[in-house]
Amino acid sequence: MSFPHGGNVYEVAHQLGCSPDAILDFSASINPLGPPAGLWEELRKGYPALQHYPDISNRDLVEALAELHRAAPDQVVVGNGSTELIYWLARALNLERAVVAVPTFSEYLRAFQREGVGLERLVSTEDAGFQPDLEHLGARVAEARPDAVLLTHPGSPSGVLLAPQVRLWAVEACRSQGWTAIIDEAFIDFCEEESLKSLLMETTPLVIIRSMTKFYAIPGLRLGYILTSPELARRIRQLVPPWSINTFAQIAGAYCARQEKYRAETIALVTREREFLAAGLGESGLGRAIPGVANYLLVRMADHLPGVRKLQEDLLHRHRILIRDCWNFDGVGERFFRIAVRLPEQNRRLLAALKEWVETVG
Repeated sequence: MSFPHGGNVYEVAHQLGCSPDAILDFSASINPLGPPAGLWEELRKGYPALQHYPDISNRDLVEALAELHRAAPDQVVVGNGSTELIYWLARALNLERAVVAVPTFSEYLRAFQREGVGLERLVSTEDAGFQPDLEHLGARVAEARPDAVLLTHPGSPSGVLLAPQVRLWAVEACRSQGWTAIIDEAFIDFCEEESLKSLLMETTPLVIIRSMTKFYAIPGLRLGYILTSPELARRIRQLVPPWSINTFAQIAGAYCARQEKYRAETIALVTREREFLAAGLGESGLGRAIPGVANYLLVRMADHLPGVRKLQEDLLHRHRILIRDCWNFDGVGERFFRIAVRLPEQNRRLLAALKEWVETVG
């Protein structure tokens, strides 16, 4: 029972013959607090607007995001989830060749290959937190001479940030060498101060991909956006279909962008529970969690234990707990799995199930 993405509770429930609500989902890294308080009331107030087409310019949403990130509205492009925008990027940037630091979100590879982009993979190692080092990244770019370089910050699935020297090099090199730096910041909300958005300039070929799915717990509404230069934003925006963002998503996105208290509460909870989970995993004898900064942990199983597939199946059948195996992340291997950071009671339930499993099979 294996799936290319996390959060597929509907298919899992179908195979198990149970309700999706019966599954405790640690495979999708969604804010454990759920959507911000008051969002349902905002959507209910917006219900009469469903008789009209959505605002084709997404004005309120774009302005809210621009204000949040201290950017100009013409630097913001919104889409029906960041995945939609990924699929338009290669065409908008007219890419022929790209260097992709892996592991990363698998849809980048699919999207670029669909557009016929020649891909040069740079595989990072466990010792480096599955993030590229400057020496190997610079050498690969010099050899490949790409139109774009894709980096993930923090890493997926490791949650490790790019090294400061790699961040600065990416921005300076793309300016001087003429390629586009594409930075996936889908999980940077959990450590916003580390974002590369402060390095955006009018003429910098820098594209920052953001998601509202993870931090604001609204994956069902599908909402993502890009921060970039006005010129690149214009080119990307021309490809996005009209009315790509529905009215409820527009309302929700603008509302979420203005929830400062919710952001502070989220970061406090996730930081505390991530540390608790990492410590518990170490004590369980299951394996080692890679230190990260996002709302998930990548775990390497101890070599003497059975593989991740058996762990995943046993957790599902015995406890209705779903974890994310990482078989389809390039360079990660079959001994790794990822777990989301959830509420305290749920995290304790997971650790108890993992400890029981180790005692049973170890």
